[in-house]
Amino acid sequence: MNEDQHYESINAPAGSVKVNIAGEDYLVRVMKPANSASLNELQISLSRNRDMLKESYLAMHEACRDEFFKRVEKKHIDHFSPTQNALVARANIDLLIPLINVKGGIASYKGKLEGLPIEKHISKLRSKAVANIQEEGTKTRVGSFLIIMAVIVLTTLILLLFF
Repeated sequence: MNEDQHYESINAPAGSVKVNIAGEDYLVRVMKPANSASLNELQISLSRNRDMLKESYLAMHEACRDEFFKRVEKKHIDHFSPTQNALVARANIDLLIPLINVKGGIASYKGKLEGLPIEKHISKLRSKAVANIQEEGTKTRVGSFLIIMAVIVLTTLILLLFF
């Protein structure tokens, strides 16, 4: 963890939440939208933050791919940024849903993960990204093994038939 990512204070500053994901501390600053924000603007913001959460998961997935398949050095793999972005998006979602409902709109949590506490939700996203890449690696190894076995069997049959 570099100096920018290290938060010395045990207590998060006002308006912020300190969260630990996979052994790293993240500081999430939560800012309420302006009182003049329209219902439409809040709904657009909710949609954008959900998109940002998906984009962050895909970035976590790519970071895991770099780590497991491309064998990129750990110091060059960025798990911090996509996790921080996911935390910010999720904190905004938690703030926007009640605001939309207070202003007369209709908003609710989507899926079983979005209703979890922030720390659990983002931890599960990170774990899912790692598990998906590990599963992909296992499938690749099994597929390679099957191809090698097929080549060996074909070669043996050809040798037996023609020699």
